[in-house]
Amino acid sequence: RSSMAPTVVWDPQGRPVLMQAGASPRGLEFAARWAEVVFATGGSPEAHRTQRAALKERCRQLGRDPESLLYLPAIQPVLGSSASDARRRLASLEEALDADAVLVALGRLLHARPHELDPDAPAVPLIEAHRGATGSDGFERSMLHAAESESLTVRGLAFRQALSQFNLQPVGTPAAVADELEHLLDSGAADGFVVMPALYLSSFDDVVNGLVPELQRRGRLREEYEHATLRANLG
Repeated sequence: RSSMAPTVVWDPQGRPVLMQAGASPRGLEFAARWAEVVFATGGSPEAHRTQRAALKERCRQLGRDPESLLYLPAIQPVLGSSASDARRRLASLEEALDADAVLVALGRLLHARPHELDPDAPAVPLIEAHRGATGSDGFERSMLHAAESESLTVRGLAFRQALSQFNLQPVGTPAAVADELEHLLDSGAADGFVVMPALYLSSFDDVVNGLVPELQRRGRLREEYEHATLRANLG
């Protein structure tokens, strides 16, 4: 046994940045009271606008500065040199998925039995029959919204879950995707974004080499860090 005293590590931020994920009423209340960053998954732009506005308002009610809470939806951009190239890349990702495997994965996620996974049946009744199975109320709302708004079949739901987990998925050239991100920011749907890869590791290369320079050109993304800590750079 060592007799040495424990090492005390000083954090120049004072304390780590507090990030919250999850969209249940309890999780959102926790975020409004304590979080500094909210990692929001799934959902449509309209749903993100509504949720961000509700969180900011709850911050005000709790005596917090609403600007002290950053709302960051997950995005999964699929970039190409042209609109058709981006669509081709998305199609190739979908074609690479195994149809049987994605159905099995969906069944496990929803705790559904094989006979319930008719690929051509509408997805909404399947989701409604297994509400609560995933343990995430927000995620299930995203599933249900996608299934209803896009009239997804069970097969379509399985492919969407496997590829994007129902996160925002802008598809196009860097300029077109930058347009979508600017609209999300300017319309109150986001304070920033968490980038999720469609394909490791090439998706990150596409973002760094294509999307980042476009956003920097528009003055929407820093070109260098001003501070030495995550907290300070988040503002």
